[in-house]
Amino acid sequence: MNRFIILFTFTLLSFSSYSQSFFKKLKEAVEEQVEDVDAESLVKKDDRMADFREQQLVKDTSNYNYIFSQGNRASFFANREGKESLLLTIAKNYEDDDIEAVELETYEQAFDANRNGEMSIYINPYLANVNFIEALSLLTNGLSASEALLDSSFVIADLVNMDTLNLPEKYALGKTIANISIVIHAEGKYNLSEAFINETTKYFQEEIGKGSIALASLYNNHAVIAQSQGRYTEAENYFNQSEEIIKKNDRTGTLSHAIITSNRALLYNEIGQYDEAKSAIQKAIDLAAGEIRERGRDNVSFQINQGLIHYSAGEFETAERIFRDIIDLKEKRFAKNQTDVGNVKNYLAATLMESGKTVEVEQLLKDALEIFEKKYNRDHPAYIKTTHNLARYQLFVGNLTEAERLLQEVNSKYLSFFGDKHPDYLSSLEDMAVVSWNQKNISEAANRFEKVINANLQLVEDYFGAMSEYEKGQYWAKVRPSILKFYAFAVANAQTNPALLTEMYNIHLKTKGILLSASTKVREQILNSSDEQLKETYQKWVEAKENLIHYYSFSKAQLDEQKIDLASLEAEANQLEKKLNQLSASFAQSNKLPATTLANVKAKLGSADVAVEIIGYPVFERSFTDKKNYAFLIASLDNVHPELVVLDNGEELDTKYAKAYLNMVRVKAQDRITYDKFWKPVDEKLAGKKNVHLSLDGVYFQVNIGALQRSDGTYVSDEFDLHLYTSTRDLVKSRKGGFASKKANFIGYPNFGSKGLLAPLPGTKAEIEAASQITRTKGFATDVYMQNQATEEQFKKISSPSLLHVATHGFFLPESQASGDKVFGVEVNQAKDNPLLRSGLMLANAEQTMGSATQGTEVNTSNNGILTAYEVITLDLKNTDLVVLSACETGLGEIKSGEGVYGLQRSFQVAGAESVIMSLWKVSDEATKQLMTNFYKEWMEGKPKEEAFFAAQKSLRSNFPEPYYWGAFVMLN
Repeated sequence: MNRFIILFTFTLLSFSSYSQSFFKKLKEAVEEQVEDVDAESLVKKDDRMADFREQQLVKDTSNYNYIFSQGNRASFFANREGKESLLLTIAKNYEDDDIEAVELETYEQAFDANRNGEMSIYINPYLANVNFIEALSLLTNGLSASEALLDSSFVIADLVNMDTLNLPEKYALGKTIANISIVIHAEGKYNLSEAFINETTKYFQEEIGKGSIALASLYNNHAVIAQSQGRYTEAENYFNQSEEIIKKNDRTGTLSHAIITSNRALLYNEIGQYDEAKSAIQKAIDLAAGEIRERGRDNVSFQINQGLIHYSAGEFETAERIFRDIIDLKEKRFAKNQTDVGNVKNYLAATLMESGKTVEVEQLLKDALEIFEKKYNRDHPAYIKTTHNLARYQLFVGNLTEAERLLQEVNSKYLSFFGDKHPDYLSSLEDMAVVSWNQKNISEAANRFEKVINANLQLVEDYFGAMSEYEKGQYWAKVRPSILKFYAFAVANAQTNPALLTEMYNIHLKTKGILLSASTKVREQILNSSDEQLKETYQKWVEAKENLIHYYSFSKAQLDEQKIDLASLEAEANQLEKKLNQLSASFAQSNKLPATTLANVKAKLGSADVAVEIIGYPVFERSFTDKKNYAFLIASLDNVHPELVVLDNGEELDTKYAKAYLNMVRVKAQDRITYDKFWKPVDEKLAGKKNVHLSLDGVYFQVNIGALQRSDGTYVSDEFDLHLYTSTRDLVKSRKGGFASKKANFIGYPNFGSKGLLAPLPGTKAEIEAASQITRTKGFATDVYMQNQATEEQFKKISSPSLLHVATHGFFLPESQASGDKVFGVEVNQAKDNPLLRSGLMLANAEQTMGSATQGTEVNTSNNGILTAYEVITLDLKNTDLVVLSACETGLGEIKSGEGVYGLQRSFQVAGAESVIMSLWKVSDEATKQLMTNFYKEWMEGKPKEEAFFAAQKSLRSNFPEPYYWGAFVMLN
């Protein structure tokens, strides 16, 4: 399914229902009891005020900002000696004829909050009543009245001499400022509220102290804001700061702690760490159990978050049960028109859509819209986003006219509020493209897709350089589905509009392998350089880019309100980038997406050549399905646009046939099946060609196409020379002739240790001795490191040899097998999240790290005996012609569609190696020795390395005819 837009229910952002007549009655009741006073009297020190201070100072001041961490759990009550709270007084009479009934839950919530007496400290009764009305209007969603009162209280704060106030009075003023942020949040001005969070934080740090418990809730809310804008690392830092203050103030295990934990669970959920999210939300529920009622409002908020996490994790039955229980509870409490009910109905609609249960979806969304229109207005983000979801539902069920109408309305509002760079605007435009596609208006659909993709790729190019690798991954995960939809669209309409295939090819050239790029290495080079001007400029540029990313999510009104000049900020960032380009040629190159096009690739082809991009993508039928296709785009001089072959059984190729292929290779069985499944339809398009320049994707990284056997007994490599590339754009790169230098390094046959955990590799010793002798005889300066010299520390000292040959044990550990405290010396949670930490090479003393789950060292340790692919990226291989990975399964890793293999071979390329020889399965020592010896002889005699490799493979086949032996190794680039 195409996921609905979800508004995560942070406790901060959830508000109860509101009765206008009730609020009016309450305001009148307050005014009856308070005479008009001037500003001076608000800080007058009379005996009654002194008594009030004395009474309140003995109370626990650690809880004063407790309410802000709860968001809508407001409890600013007047200190009225001997009288019940004003709210309770009116609540008892809420059924009077002249007062419209307010939902029971509102009273229960307020009554519970009122019992916390420590929260009722204010400057004097009048200001207490002002704050009380503010809080109640928040509680009952009287937002406009609340904002006016807050503004007036802000004026009062300006008139107060801070030197005359004691600690509780300062808390009262700080909470007034903090409440403004909550109000602005409730109105959907998420970014503007951050300014007030910053103001309040500064106030509390300066006037109360940097260890104030109030800061815990402020940091919590700041984390929520940062997370909503995709600043995940920043959000986690704020959560950490908040929790640290909770611990220092001995508030561990309290409701405040539970709320922080609940919001942290949503952070884990948003970045795809579902197990951690489920654990955190359960911890939050457990922490709160002692302080709140099982079916109280706060606990319900936790349950909503729990439902959202199960939804994101694909556990739709569990999510549906939770959401239905919450709606049922709310209706029993006469609270069916609250805004959080609107949110839950929206969530339930999304869950049912994912489950294929569409009967209730439309009504649920319409119910939510009715609530949002009544409580907010039709221009509120909750209303607009729910309308967007309703449009997506109409699209899914085929009501294209209604979907188009709703999307036009949503798109227009997004454009008006945010501009044409905002992700919500682009998302709605993308949905409009899908509608046009289904309406058979192919040209309009193509035009809309083009706008969306161009805008997204421009943002990627503008901001990737300032992002961490983790942030890049999260951002790209949001952008890539748009491209996959276009791929499905292009393939579906290629017959009538073949130009779409050229556009598809060009987009793939621009985006293939976009995440794991040289930008990581460039960033490290800059930050580790001795050029202080370069480092300072780089840091300023990163900050400028982060600011722009932040402000691009603002509406036009918010930009005007905060007097933010985007054009000026953009100009500043551009000037910094120009300066960086002047200071670092590497920086200038690394932050640009490849400009290579199909025309450039074809310019490198001869009449006997074809360039083939393999692209795996999910089938899209108004929404994404579980089905997968592989598209082969075949470029040649014979055709203007690429030819197309589609294999529509991609999910079977990835599973059943991939396993069958590897099993038959390993047992050396005659394979007459997998050629038909993996390659035959493509083979039929290649008649008369000789050189196939091939960029792989998905399961094809696990298959040696050249070793597939046809029904007549011949192999694909008998007819074609298969040249493998990360992307066919690499065809356009200039290639050096000969060797970059006559420098060769051989490292292998390590002394793993004496524990017997790793089998020794005597074959690698013979292989290194034979191969290194050949390079020496050809005049290469050849360094050999074996046994105790084959250390990780030594490996990292290697600097730009023309040839690097590695012969040892390699490993790749799937995520499902990462368990215990550590994985090869790496913390298990880190290893699970990063496939480059689960792939690597075993070197001298590796057994010491493997020997204990708690022993070993961290990723950046220089000599723990295990060189991970993560560490390989930092090597200096900028002038290395070839890396030979003569180890088992060094071509394996985590396959990411459109990205390639996250493993050793990719890391060596990022480190600078031009070409890599790697293995796809466990290999024979003797066959490997013969292959490598033959290869070096051919290469050192002057043949191009790829031609030498082909010749060595054919020579090996005469002694070892089965593909198990000669097909294990492939050369990339």
